[in-house]
Amino acid sequence: MRTRSLKDSLFYVFFGVGFFLTGCGDDNNEFPEVDGQLPGLELISEHIRTLTGYEFSLKGKITDKDGIQSIRLFCPELSLEKTISLLQYYSEPQSEYYLDYAFTIPDDIEGNSFIVKVFVTDFGGRTTEGEILITLDGDYTLPTLTVKSAKDINIVVSEGTEYTVQFQSTDNKGLAYVEVDVPELNFNEKVQVSTEANPLTSYEYSNTLSFPVNKLGTYKMYLRASDFLGNIAVDSCNVLISLVKDYTSMFYVDFEGSDASLLLRDEFGVPAMVKHTANFQYEARCYSKGNTPIRFIVNEDNFNICFGADKDNPNKLTSVIDKLQPIILPESGYYKVCIKTQEETYSFERYIPDSNPLPIGQEVMAYNPGDGGKQSYIYQFGLAGTGFEGAFGFSTNQVYEMTPNAENPYELSCELRFPKEDYLNFTLTPCHPWGWWESPSWRYIGSDNHFCGDGSESNIGRDIPAGTYTFIFDTHLVQGKLIPKNN
Repeated sequence: MRTRSLKDSLFYVFFGVGFFLTGCGDDNNEFPEVDGQLPGLELISEHIRTLTGYEFSLKGKITDKDGIQSIRLFCPELSLEKTISLLQYYSEPQSEYYLDYAFTIPDDIEGNSFIVKVFVTDFGGRTTEGEILITLDGDYTLPTLTVKSAKDINIVVSEGTEYTVQFQSTDNKGLAYVEVDVPELNFNEKVQVSTEANPLTSYEYSNTLSFPVNKLGTYKMYLRASDFLGNIAVDSCNVLISLVKDYTSMFYVDFEGSDASLLLRDEFGVPAMVKHTANFQYEARCYSKGNTPIRFIVNEDNFNICFGADKDNPNKLTSVIDKLQPIILPESGYYKVCIKTQEETYSFERYIPDSNPLPIGQEVMAYNPGDGGKQSYIYQFGLAGTGFEGAFGFSTNQVYEMTPNAENPYELSCELRFPKEDYLNFTLTPCHPWGWWESPSWRYIGSDNHFCGDGSESNIGRDIPAGTYTFIFDTHLVQGKLIPKNN
């Protein structure tokens, strides 16, 4: 005997209508008639495509002013025979209901197509019949969608408003359509990929889209791929439309002149990277020796895109070379310089570091909490590492000393000599009489020329050509430079 796999779902009441005691029916009828019409039956879907083992729902809207007595679902091939008497659930007749009956096709079912009959009977004994076709050609697998173009798109109006959007979509049974949608820009493009009669399981979308020039801002672009049963994969991209590009990297230079060779004379540290704080907003922290000229550039090795003060309006920012002049930091000291390239504005303010300089040359005390021992010594700070002449290796018993700048105690320097090209690898650290690694210390990450102070990255050095160099490190800014000395 075939086993049933049924699951009754709840009937949900949207609203009920009471019945008046007057009517034209039989005086002995417990439920007097109102209009004597057949029940109304609106099936949500007359064809359900599913697979064995998956639950689906038989749904429909049922109406009858005389009151709905029962709903019967019948399909002997599926061992489905279910009669639902509404008065078992409600104390008075209901005139409007939504049918939502959950059912699962048994795994051992025979056949691929079935008819479920739906009978709706009112309290006047009138019956309306409907049919739902069930076929075992369903699809519960989402398409895949892989974006090949950038996930963050910056449309710069001055450089053009077109951009090529690319993504790859696949589906195990076939793709119906793909879609690109930017609701806030009233843009939508839907491409019909294939039909069920001739399905394609893979499709690559590639199209050059033109964006409006009069709607600056950030917008969400939705990419969709759908199969024939409405399974939809969705991904999204951010589209930024601006007058200028929102550069992810920006650097500052603190010297006069626009010869690109000035950017290439050092081994690292010039120009210095600045922080990208928000769209079109950047912040540099730097030290001025007095009347220091500051400009911002996009590329480390050229001045092709450069931002500075506007000669014609010194309070405004510009990138027009003929109008550009440096932003001058008048007094000696540390400054925070902020620029907003979209708004063409800049600002700067002088500040005092909230930490003290390193106590280089001062007497300090080493403590050993394990045995209570202590030892006084003169504080030294420098390089522990390899690759340069006089290196002591990675030990803190001895370090290659750096000395503070007399005008700025946060800035330290030393001379490094390389008799031959060698691999520079080091940590900046205090010297310690017991060889302990004390804080603060910074590891040199030569792969992208920055210094790590929290121990989260390992030292990565770099090859340095033979010669003599000045190494400068600012303990407040955590910035280092290695500059040749007339090599």
